[in-house]
Amino acid sequence: MALFVGGQLVLVIAVVPVMHRLGDEATTRALARRFGVASAIALSVLIATGAAMASHYGLWHSDVLRLKLAALVLVLVLTGLHIATPSTRAISLLVPAASLVVVYLGIKLTYG
Repeated sequence: MALFVGGQLVLVIAVVPVMHRLGDEATTRALARRFGVASAIALSVLIATGAAMASHYGLWHSDVLRLKLAALVLVLVLTGLHIATPSTRAISLLVPAASLVVVYLGIKLTYG
């Protein structure tokens, strides 16, 4: 999750604003594409290991886990919308916000 959420925050806070000021859209798109590939791999691993952990600890009936899964689905839908409409600022900001909700719910699931 660190790659996905941390990378999003770096892109939103630092990289994209600077690249927009420089007017280098091609480089911005190339960076986003490479980050997208790394994020897809990281999310796949997180989903697989998360399912294994939920089974191991018997958490499938947890309301917090259900909220976390719903938030993860929201992240995936927003990511798809962001890929389809990359210039929509609201969606660009909602993806990292929803991702932070997933992280919060993961912490809540672990520590109560």
